[in-house]
Amino acid sequence: MGPKDAVSSPDVLSRIGALLEQLPASQRAVCRVLQEDPGQAAGLTVTELAERAGTSTATVIRTVRELGFQGYASLRLALAVQGASGERAAQVADIAEEDSLGTVLAKLARFESEQMHATAELVDQQALEAVVDAVTGARRIDVYGIGASGLVAHDLESKLLRIGLNARALTERDSALASASLLTAEDVAIGFSHAGENPGTCEPLALARRLGAATVGVTGRTRSAITSVATHVIATAGREFGLRSAAIASRAGQLLIVDALFVGVASRVPDAAEALRRTYAAVAKANAPGGDPG
Repeated sequence: MGPKDAVSSPDVLSRIGALLEQLPASQRAVCRVLQEDPGQAAGLTVTELAERAGTSTATVIRTVRELGFQGYASLRLALAVQGASGERAAQVADIAEEDSLGTVLAKLARFESEQMHATAELVDQQALEAVVDAVTGARRIDVYGIGASGLVAHDLESKLLRIGLNARALTERDSALASASLLTAEDVAIGFSHAGENPGTCEPLALARRLGAATVGVTGRTRSAITSVATHVIATAGREFGLRSAAIASRAGQLLIVDALFVGVASRVPDAAEALRRTYAAVAKANAPGGDPG
């Protein structure tokens, strides 16, 4: 995934969210200053930011580059836009145990909307296009995911099956490895893993790559095991803290990627619209009063 500069992606907090846990402690300190108040941070010089973070100016410059900006001036411009918009104010409000269900619902709605917008900012559109091309022309598509990511894998499988593609969701390590061992250069393997380290996803993806299949890693960590075995990396946003487990943090972004892939593939598959109509009609008929799938 290539870094984006401030011109194309002014969302500094999205980039920090994707990279924070992978950065050295000194660079995390810089990022936390930026997170606390983007608007105020936009007015700091390199030296002032380094002092606030308790680190050196060299570390600040390295952090700027890690976040995908060509220089400090570009970062300050993006921070100014971020601070002025105020769009991320809800991001810092975690769910508390004493919150009412109404408050929880409102916070989750803001949180999941945040994750989807942040994911849209992070995605490398060229990588996404390449994945759509690969899936459209694939003989077979394996989709790997463990736990909550397995639910997302099944969602993608269901969507691709409805337009006539040969897709399989594998949500257990051994079955995923067995399936991956039969892949060829005509196939695609897609792995969903928020942390990017789950062996149940990474091992079959690595095997698929060794056998020549195109491999895709959908992850919230752009420096993780899954990225080393993926031909294409799709980054998702998702902060995990408090009562928001990884299952909540990652799901919104992963499902957005599933929908984007499906729409992209469906637009290129001949007769996809007709396939969707027929599958919908078959299910509707079977579930109608007195219905008969035959």
